[in-house]
Amino acid sequence: MAGWWGPSGWQTENRAFNFKTDGVRHYCMRCTDENQGEFYNQESWGKAVYQEITVPGKIVLTDMFADEEGNTADGMPVTLVTLTFVRHEGKTKLIMRSRFASVEGLQQGMGMGIVQGCASQFYRLDDLLKSISRGGNKVCAI
Repeated sequence: MAGWWGPSGWQTENRAFNFKTDGVRHYCMRCTDENQGEFYNQESWGKAVYQEITVPGKIVLTDMFADEEGNTADGMPVTLVTLTFVRHEGKTKLIMRSRFASVEGLQQGMGMGIVQGCASQFYRLDDLLKSISRGGNKVCAI
């Protein structure tokens, strides 16, 4: 996930990544793109708690803003994210659904550019999958 999670121009570092039910991923996204103006060198800490992991088809997690120690940030949006993997025309289709804890949280997330950030990270995932595919296998992230 460190290779694609987060918007374009940002690098992600995983401080902790315990990928199991009730496990926690604590991460930091840092802007490394000088062209992003005031965001350059900015850090954004987050935490995900995995609610459900069903191999190979589904991951459910709660994603939230956090501080460097992993404490949940007050007043920031909390999102329940469901990632579903389905076979589609010989490829794997990734469907991501996000449910905010409140309308206010959704509006706050929209104002922070969550739609653009998510779209950007899926382009990054697609590029990563293309770079690691071998032997003519076709991979696609939708």
